[in-house]
Amino acid sequence: MNIVTQENNQALTGGLRDVVHIIPLGHEIDRAVAPFTKNKADRAYILAVPPDADLDPGMVKKQHYFVGRVTERLQDLGIAVTFVPVAMFDILDVLKVVSCLIRTEKEAGNDVYVNMSSCGRKTSVAVTLAAMVHEAPLYYVSADRYATGDGEECEHGLSIVENVRTEVFQQFRIMMPRPENVGLLVELFRRKEAGTDGMTSEEIIGFFHGANVHGYEKLHTAERDGYLRAGKKRALLNRTNRGYLRELEEQGYVERQWRGRNFSIRITQAGEHIACVSGLVPGPRM
Repeated sequence: MNIVTQENNQALTGGLRDVVHIIPLGHEIDRAVAPFTKNKADRAYILAVPPDADLDPGMVKKQHYFVGRVTERLQDLGIAVTFVPVAMFDILDVLKVVSCLIRTEKEAGNDVYVNMSSCGRKTSVAVTLAAMVHEAPLYYVSADRYATGDGEECEHGLSIVENVRTEVFQQFRIMMPRPENVGLLVELFRRKEAGTDGMTSEEIIGFFHGANVHGYEKLHTAERDGYLRAGKKRALLNRTNRGYLRELEEQGYVERQWRGRNFSIRITQAGEHIACVSGLVPGPRM
């Protein structure tokens, strides 16, 4: 199945949209380049470990050989290439970067396609989740055979593609929490990354107010009566607990940490995955 032909793309977009491919790259060349022998693209992001990654130096050097070969081949086809450093063995980092790229490009009105066959198995799981959540076409390039020696691997990568066969996967809708709760998970994740783990109810109310969530208006300065202010606070606490936190707890994305009669809300590992796949956590500067 073709990804998108130049003729069809121009008819759909009037020549105004870019066709952008996200290519998480392992030790592959053919699987990254072969689709473009039949299909047009304007730009491509190549994702791989950074050159200074704290990994085996020989492995990093070998990886960037493939980055260089794929970059050259794509540029020869007239495709502008951007390299994006990613911790490829960290699912959260892959989720964060791929989701941020998809979201940014789609918001700019561009068509985004994701190659899940040019990287390792662990990375491809994260890539698939990100593409499904953001409803970006996800495709797989079939190999005809595999490299049997260093010469073939240097020329083609681990997989050799002789007849280009590209399969676009059926989209499956992945249900995300409501937008307000996604925003809260992103804030909890940001704070955890900064070394501040958890938020109190009052902090969450303040966050919802700053995010202009309906029902979290500030008390008017004219409300001098302490009882009215306390009553308003109780109403917001009830709204926060019953309307938002309970849902996140039932979904397993947050948990309460009690200290006496008070508690703070902490993000779980599952919640971290939702925050990263939201596309709202900034990716690396390029």
